[in-house]
Amino acid sequence: MPRDMLAFDQEHADRLRKLWFLGDVHGEFRHIGRSVADAKKAGQLPSWLIFLGDVEIDARSFREILAPLRREFPGVMVAFIHGNHDADTHENWACLHDCGDAVALHGQVVELDGIRVAGLGGNFLGRVWAPPSAATFTSKATAMKDGPYCWRDGQKPSSKLHGAIYPDDVATLARLRADILITHEAPSCHPYGWEALDQLARDMRVVRSFHGHTHDDLSDAYAAQRDSLGFDARAVNFCCIKNGLGELVSEHDRSNFESKEF
Repeated sequence: MPRDMLAFDQEHADRLRKLWFLGDVHGEFRHIGRSVADAKKAGQLPSWLIFLGDVEIDARSFREILAPLRREFPGVMVAFIHGNHDADTHENWACLHDCGDAVALHGQVVELDGIRVAGLGGNFLGRVWAPPSAATFTSKATAMKDGPYCWRDGQKPSSKLHGAIYPDDVATLARLRADILITHEAPSCHPYGWEALDQLARDMRVVRSFHGHTHDDLSDAYAAQRDSLGFDARAVNFCCIKNGLGELVSEHDRSNFESKEF
């Protein structure tokens, strides 16, 4: 039985508005700093900034990039999942996960300001698992150790294996319960989405899901499928921000990207 979205939103509206979900930034951060500064002026600071993957950094650590934000707005916390481009290289992966006090949500449920948020980072990689087909590897550890991309002759396994979704990741989350599920990939309501994510959201009994990756926002179309999905699915476009109610906080404007800094 799906949970009552309207009742959930009414009960937790204030806290949900303080959870900001950030679409793929691909190394661009200035728009986030501006949005947080504007919110401070309006007396509406978020409690959490939650990145939906594809942070895409490879020269400086996430910890260093977040430092100005943490100095200016020490009460605003950060959480994230990885996207496919965060595993383009081993340097991408290492920079993202050198993250200071930011919370890596992948594979777990964490209470953020009283809301239980679950994270599933990465993408379905055909050579690993593309459901409903059978998986080649059930876990990252197996793929890294025993697969054809294993360490040999001093060569690292493919960095892409870090970013793949594995059956064990999904099975672990499916045993847990959450209010919101964030994924990088889209559920099946998107033309390039995945039914496996629908089932995960239902298994976890979430009220709402958020995803990035597709660089579009088809949330209005998703709403027509809400009853059949069993949860409220929301997309967050490239460099856009939505709050936990699914309301748009800010839209991207490429002309305003002056620097890859907060």
